[in-house]
Amino acid sequence: MEWVGEEGTWHEWEGKEGAGLPSLYLIQTWTTPVLAWPFWPELGLSPGIMRPSGALFPWDTYGGDLCLSWEGGVDAVFWKELAGAGRQDGSSRAENAKNDRFPWLFDWLRFRELMEGDDIGDAVRHDPWVVDWKDVGRKTVESGFDRRRIKAMKSTEVEILLPAGRWLSSSPFAPALETPASGKLTLEVTDAVGVWVSAGGILKASTSGWIFRPW
Repeated sequence: MEWVGEEGTWHEWEGKEGAGLPSLYLIQTWTTPVLAWPFWPELGLSPGIMRPSGALFPWDTYGGDLCLSWEGGVDAVFWKELAGAGRQDGSSRAENAKNDRFPWLFDWLRFRELMEGDDIGDAVRHDPWVVDWKDVGRKTVESGFDRRRIKAMKSTEVEILLPAGRWLSSSPFAPALETPASGKLTLEVTDAVGVWVSAGGILKASTSGWIFRPW
């Protein structure tokens, strides 16, 4: 898990299934993120390979509980990208604050309404991880938010000869795939590295190439 604590710095916690979760002390006056990354170190699935669940405080609180969701993971990663881009663009703090480009001042409720509305393409509504959120975050800090940037990355269809079985994408929104009788699995790949996992191993692929590693 990762979260921004009440003093404004990032914290990390790692625990196995069934372990007691930590108590989170969060900033009460600003929107702050919490991310939870699934991983399986014994098989080489480190945090960051699979997409996270997450939440934004205070919008995802119910009583004293903070409720994580896969949709909230997208929001929390976008929050992190906005914060990272803001440290690199050289803009003054006052300038960014005036233009509402700090993630803790961003209009997250409006953003969530937008993501569920008809102004967003079907591909993004079905799987928001097809968006390059790092690029959207950088451009938002540079020149303000523009919904037209929230679009699927350009993809290319490839066929890869793989072992039989079911393949799960790193995105929790993507459907499971089955290796056909031919053994050639058809995938949509982009310039960014995509990850698929099966009982037989892990596949990483992009427009530059692919690699399969058995467990």
